[in-house]
Amino acid sequence: MGWRIYFIILSILAFAGIIAFRGIKLGLDLKGGSHFVLNVRQDLAVKKYVERIAGEILSEYKKKYQELTTHPVLFEDTNIYVSAPTEFVEEIKKKFPSFDYRGNELHGETEYHIFTLKEYEKKEIEEFAVNQALSVIRARVDEFGVAEPQISKYGQSKIVVQLPGIQDPSQAKRIIGKTALLEFRLVDDETDFFANIVPPEGIYKNTELSTAKKTVSYLWTYEKDVNKLEDFVKTLTPPVGKTILLGKGEGGKIWRTYVVESISEITGEFLRDAVVRMNSITNEPYILITFNSEGASRFERITGENVGKRLAIILDEKVFSAPVIREKISGGVATIEGRFTIEEARELASVLRAGALPAPVEFEEERTVGPSLGQDSIKKGIFASLTGAGLVGAFMLGYYRISGFVAMIGASITILFTLAILSLFSATLTLPGLAGLALTVGMTVDNNIIIFERVREEILRRGVVKPSVEAGHKLAMATILDANITTLIAALFIFQFGTGPVRGFALTLSIGILGALYGAVFCSKAILDLLISRKIFSI
Repeated sequence: MGWRIYFIILSILAFAGIIAFRGIKLGLDLKGGSHFVLNVRQDLAVKKYVERIAGEILSEYKKKYQELTTHPVLFEDTNIYVSAPTEFVEEIKKKFPSFDYRGNELHGETEYHIFTLKEYEKKEIEEFAVNQALSVIRARVDEFGVAEPQISKYGQSKIVVQLPGIQDPSQAKRIIGKTALLEFRLVDDETDFFANIVPPEGIYKNTELSTAKKTVSYLWTYEKDVNKLEDFVKTLTPPVGKTILLGKGEGGKIWRTYVVESISEITGEFLRDAVVRMNSITNEPYILITFNSEGASRFERITGENVGKRLAIILDEKVFSAPVIREKISGGVATIEGRFTIEEARELASVLRAGALPAPVEFEEERTVGPSLGQDSIKKGIFASLTGAGLVGAFMLGYYRISGFVAMIGASITILFTLAILSLFSATLTLPGLAGLALTVGMTVDNNIIIFERVREEILRRGVVKPSVEAGHKLAMATILDANITTLIAALFIFQFGTGPVRGFALTLSIGILGALYGAVFCSKAILDLLISRKIFSI
């Protein structure tokens, strides 16, 4: 039979084996599930980086100088302002080369040296934020236990998340979208910032005895009006070096304000583990967090230097608790209590283990496809494809007879080739992908029609079958390559610049074009040569 026939048989068996062994991943439109498009707030990632460096500079300042000025380190946007002796400024220049020194200027009566984040460093942070968010979301989805999720970067700052089989997206959104930025900041119990603030209706003012033995004011409201309190706080200008955050008050039924330091003493980047435990007295769950060696060292230093002060435990800009530091805490262990349900505690521990997002994410697009709709799409897609293939097959058999049958074998091999490649590289077959598959069948048949018509012309001219078949294939090749390569280039452009379902169509079509060349040019030719040698030929 010749080596080509054996090769075709082996390739058919290989394609079928790959499909049977690996299976074909179906997209949301075929299987059902949830689809999200998230936008990573790169600007806030840059802000957090600048804040972290400002915190490191402040920590170095505290080690070097026993007497602190009022606000030795401040930050705003991409700038850090340092009020320190010249020798300390020179050290900063050497230790933090990602910042440009911009000279000095007066803020009130205090002279500050200005450091600005370099532009290329800013771009690197923005790019890193998206890549890190991609990794964190993958880890969270793995914790969530979704089979075969599709998570990919799209554009400069967007991430596409597809979760097959997830029909209720609310829990997935909570887990994926939670920034989970854990911070520890000292509470300012010295300044009575709210003393002269007049709150609007629905927001109330109260006083408490601070750890500094001073009477200080705070604002509070009921949970139903927490958005009103949040909006009002945004209109206030906090003291220099401080920020105002909200957290639940005693009893968990109200929300109140806390004035805390702007710079975090320690963050969740030093976290090693987070597990759920039950309080034996209250029978409520809490989260036990463990720091790595560097985090444990920092935590021990912070608690040792601030005995008698309150340390706010903050998650995503919300104060969960603000306990008083009674003594230096060694061992690198802390707890987060927030009147959780057991499910909420497990979710929070899960996202803390997976790591914090480098910046908040915003849900720009969300859609859910039901499994029944997916099955209906599969049935209709298969029915449409089979109907189209059947009509094309009937035409080919009626018009080209045995050669038409050979063309349909080539088309079948093309379909197997396309599905096998999709399966081998774990690509996803979508509903538009089925359309691309149907178009591929048409292109395979079209390739054969070009060949058959050239063969007919050569038979009429030469009157001999075998040389006419050889000549017909050679003469048709330029037209076939031109048409297929042009379509392939267009499909690649669609895949590169398209999104969602359009990319699924372009991917299947691109693979299908290669399969069409294999099925129509190589396989059909080999089978025709075999039939001619057996004197079984008609066109």
